[in-house]
Amino acid sequence: MTPSNRAARVAAVTRVLLALAICALLVLLAHDVLLPRLPAPAAPVPAASAPSAPVPAASPPGGATAPSSTASASGAPVDPADVAAAVAPALAQAPGTASAEVRDAATGEVLYARSADQTVAPASALKILTAVTAVDVLGADRTLTTSVVALPGDGATELVLVGGGDALLGAGASDPGRVDGRAGLRTLAQRTVAGLRERGVTGPVAVSTDLRLFTDDSPLNPAWSAGLVESGNITAVQPLATYGGRTAPGTGEDRIADPAAFAALAFQRELTAAVADSGADLPVRARDVVPATSAPRGDVLATEPVARVESAPVGQQVAYLLAHSENQVAEVLARVAAAADGRPATHDAVPGLLRDRAAAHGVDTAGMRLVDASGLSPQNRVTAHQLAGLVEAVQADPALAPVRDGLPRPGEDSTLAERFPGSPAREAVAAKTGTLDQTVSLTGTVTTGSGRVLAFSIVCSGVDWRIAPARAAIDEAVSALAAL
Repeated sequence: MTPSNRAARVAAVTRVLLALAICALLVLLAHDVLLPRLPAPAAPVPAASAPSAPVPAASPPGGATAPSSTASASGAPVDPADVAAAVAPALAQAPGTASAEVRDAATGEVLYARSADQTVAPASALKILTAVTAVDVLGADRTLTTSVVALPGDGATELVLVGGGDALLGAGASDPGRVDGRAGLRTLAQRTVAGLRERGVTGPVAVSTDLRLFTDDSPLNPAWSAGLVESGNITAVQPLATYGGRTAPGTGEDRIADPAAFAALAFQRELTAAVADSGADLPVRARDVVPATSAPRGDVLATEPVARVESAPVGQQVAYLLAHSENQVAEVLARVAAAADGRPATHDAVPGLLRDRAAAHGVDTAGMRLVDASGLSPQNRVTAHQLAGLVEAVQADPALAPVRDGLPRPGEDSTLAERFPGSPAREAVAAKTGTLDQTVSLTGTVTTGSGRVLAFSIVCSGVDWRIAPARAAIDEAVSALAAL
């Protein structure tokens, strides 16, 4: 073989190995915030059925015991020296800089701290605070209404599709067995036809939208990079959307640029079909683009709807967003909560609401800087001490049970599905994952072998895409805690 041929072969092999390494990294990232687009493992469904997003159970399957405010006081107290011996060696191997705090969930005693007061980008651990805020402000049993209001129009009855903050609408019939798709646009269209006939309305109808529940100038947060939008991690934050800003169910589906426009056209199609099926004298003036209504917002809100559908309760949506690290649902629920709290439903108003709710639960928010509700922006700054304190508060407050029970667990349909295989932590951990290109985090609870519940937060910063070794170090530390 000539030197030139040998050099060409070496170069080709190098290119292949580099490509394989990049593919392996992308597969690792696909399980979390940075690229949360692969569907989590789900139980097989019949071929004719869409992938199911079942209502989260109140307690984890498989015999695991969900930590609770009463269970956290059981078991023998843990010696801080044992915690340090368990955690420190693992974190010493982590890439970048590790910050961590472990505390007794029952007493609040800090058992271990490593750079715990250093502000870091929490990544999706921030969704725990968003979930707490949604439950606090809206209530776990609250449902979000998508409605249709009939107003007199120019030669046709105007049917205003009013977005009420349900980002998990279904395109078909309402499905009571799902979180995404609990409220369906087909059901809403059928109810609209029935409601109009009941009122004696006849003649042409035309669909418009009212998205004024949210008041941002732009539906995209300027703190998000274009790459986050292009990769499908987030899209326009609007109070009307199907499947978390997607055209079909499943967190592996692509998001669309204008979820509200898609939902409005889907409703218009279903309305046309419902009119045809019913034989009603309600010809639909279909348009390629469904416009925003020009009716005053006050008039829309003051008019009794002709039809409505209700979302899954907020508590179930919170469990869904935590399990799947659902950025879109987190952002939408945060704005709905801001509006309910009497604040503007805007990117700028949400961080203040989140900080206020953290403070209300006893978390010292000094130094906390937030710019979104999903943790997508690396500009967010929180400490491990604050995150562990928030977890402790979740454990202590029975009203926050949907957040506690909604935290991902190994082996379930969640971002922790494939973590901790064969480890004692597999039956002991309930925690929110987080991943950005420079950050890997895990925040939640771990139950020791004696039954003591520990609240923890571990954040590896400056990892420079070294996602796998950072996760391995965190998992080793948490597994060691579970073995205590």
